[in-house]
Amino acid sequence: MSMKHGWAVLLLLALSLLPAQPVSGVEGMFQGKVVEAPVSAPHKAGWIFVQGRNHMLRRVEVAHAVIVFGNEVPASQQHKCRMECLEVGQEVRITADQDANGEWRAKRVEILHLITNRA
Repeated sequence: MSMKHGWAVLLLLALSLLPAQPVSGVEGMFQGKVVEAPVSAPHKAGWIFVQGRNHMLRRVEVAHAVIVFGNEVPASQQHKCRMECLEVGQEVRITADQDANGEWRAKRVEILHLITNRA
């Protein structure tokens, strides 16, 4: 076997040992408004729906995310909170990983605008 063939066999062996799917998910950042869950979607605690300006709807797991307030929110209205601070109508920016199933798992949720008109 020539040296060239030896390297080719070694390369094929190394590639065959790589996992079929990436070890970590795709990280993304998106912004939108927290909206009610669609009627057809089952309710899952710790998940919210975010609709972007392009009307794309994303389901996001926020149970383990760090929740912070953006600079747009007055300091007097900022406080330490968890996912219970997230309300329908708020504008948020989310940094999340997309898992192998296409689900978004938030690492950080930044509340950009609070709801001002409550019924």
